[in-house]
Amino acid sequence: MKTPKILLVAINAKYIHSALGVYSLYNYLSPEEKAHVEIKEFTVNQSEELITSEILRAPPDVLAFSCYIWNIKVIESLIETFKQTKPDIPIILGGPEVSFEHEYLYNLGADIIVQGEGEEPFKKLVQKAIKREAFIKGETFTGCAPLESIPFTYPSGFDHTKNRIIYYETSRGCVNNCAFCLSSTTKGVCFLPWERVKSELDIFLTAKLPQVKFIDRTFNSHKKHAMQIWQYLIENDNGITNFHFEIAGDTLDDETLALLSTARNGLFQFEIGVQSVNPQTLAAINRKTDTEKLLENIKRLKHANNIHIHLDLIVGLPFEDYESFKHSFNRVFEVRPHKLQVGFLKFLKGSRLRQQAATFGAKYKKEPPYEVLETDFITFEQVNHIKKIEHMVETFYGSKGFESCVRYFLEKFSSPFELFDLLAQQWERESKHLVAHKKAVLYTFLHDFAATHLPEEIMLLKELLKYDMLLQENVRTFPAWIDNYYKPDNRLITRTTAIHSFEYTIFSWQNGGELKQETNHVEYNYSLAIENRRARLSCDSLLFDNDKLFESEHDKGDLRAILRRDKNEIIKMAISSTVFVLIVVGAWLCTEHLIMPRLLESEGVISQVIYFLGADVVAGIFTWVPALVFVSVSLFIAVKNGSYPQH
Repeated sequence: MKTPKILLVAINAKYIHSALGVYSLYNYLSPEEKAHVEIKEFTVNQSEELITSEILRAPPDVLAFSCYIWNIKVIESLIETFKQTKPDIPIILGGPEVSFEHEYLYNLGADIIVQGEGEEPFKKLVQKAIKREAFIKGETFTGCAPLESIPFTYPSGFDHTKNRIIYYETSRGCVNNCAFCLSSTTKGVCFLPWERVKSELDIFLTAKLPQVKFIDRTFNSHKKHAMQIWQYLIENDNGITNFHFEIAGDTLDDETLALLSTARNGLFQFEIGVQSVNPQTLAAINRKTDTEKLLENIKRLKHANNIHIHLDLIVGLPFEDYESFKHSFNRVFEVRPHKLQVGFLKFLKGSRLRQQAATFGAKYKKEPPYEVLETDFITFEQVNHIKKIEHMVETFYGSKGFESCVRYFLEKFSSPFELFDLLAQQWERESKHLVAHKKAVLYTFLHDFAATHLPEEIMLLKELLKYDMLLQENVRTFPAWIDNYYKPDNRLITRTTAIHSFEYTIFSWQNGGELKQETNHVEYNYSLAIENRRARLSCDSLLFDNDKLFESEHDKGDLRAILRRDKNEIIKMAISSTVFVLIVVGAWLCTEHLIMPRLLESEGVISQVIYFLGADVVAGIFTWVPALVFVSVSLFIAVKNGSYPQH
């Protein structure tokens, strides 16, 4: 008798995401139960035809889907397809998107729905399938397994998550009861024991993963638990892995901040949900936040300059009108987070705000992700305009490449909101919102924006844009608005470094100094990844101007270092050229005096080929083939090592 096969399907929002949920379900099974279960992962960007085809390749006796707001529409379509073509295959649904308001899914073709946590219910369903017990259509399964009984999600390593984000949980539940969040539907928080957490952290550290994202709802809700983990990661830092946490910023105390200040730059990344600074709004969503303490703690974290800070705001909350949101935006922007994410309220199934939507006149999309359209406090037009502002924030503040220019803009406009509002207005006036743009177009847009709003400072802003642009790439051809006043010295540009002159002290300003008009030179190092790329001051003169007297020993040191680098490249070129010439001459001499006479004296096919092609052609082949092989091998090695000559 054929053994039953259960196919567990995850459809992720992006390829870089990994499906923690399905692997947690799988690892909770016994070895015998696992033998009947297979996992398949897809993304919402893949076609339904491809997903269907891969499912049919299994083929499954039972089909189970993990359902979220980003994939439910795809899953609904798949249910319809399989119920029409394979009606005998039972379909199981689980996940947050089907834990509430799921009755319509039975009509669509679903057989079983798992509500809430899935490990224990899924195990029971697998056991039923193995025993070939019939599934009862419309049956709902619930049940929670103790967190410590759920095995580590990655027992066999990380091959299946290569180039993807690794997710990890050390607790379930949330101490908060926010009205917009599904975590408010569960009570209490449970934690994994410290010894187990420590052993699992060792696995991550040993594997030297790029990033591990903790999905604990409020990671530092239990201070001792959080401090143990942070201290252990600081003491056992592998110098590579970044750990992401979602935390409550207002509960950080002096002891915690002191510990965090000792972490390696890049070891931790914090996401902090501010949501609003309006006290009435925070009370309405049952969010108990000391806003002043929160913003002060974020300033202290920023001052330590070693942790990436990501802050969240939500548009569409009760009592948050346009002016109130503007105030929240400006207050949060005061602390200059590394990233500010402006989100739009989602009326999630099961959340209290969804149930109370009518009480504050909320209208929202009926399709996932159930995003706010308008409320009694903010109009549809205002929500739409804030979306344009959010796009400007994401484009020019959230992404790298515009730091100097945006920082200067922020000093010149009355508020951050005014700046991004004006950017959004000009973006729409120029119809930039209708198509996607390369980064060069974005620099030109900022140049034109500066010419419109700060015409008296346009020269400085051109220099700021040039500085930012050069941090992104080794530019050799500049846009016309730079090219018409600045011509780089190509002798100072190699594949890995470039030196450019500036009329303003931008580098010093970026490092705490004064921004003033003064000629200086900046060296860019392109051998580093873009996120680690830095500039540094170089000598205060053109390097090949031998008549220039240098003003400091630092300048002389810079010059000597660069000339040494160029000298080494010239020596490499000279040696390579000499070897090339020797090979050509040697091959020609050997061909003329040794090889050709013997071949011509021989009788056979080779001598006939020589007479047919001509002795000169054959001699040329014997001469140039070794030379070309040498050149090809040399170039291959040079490119591989990143050391081929530049001048």
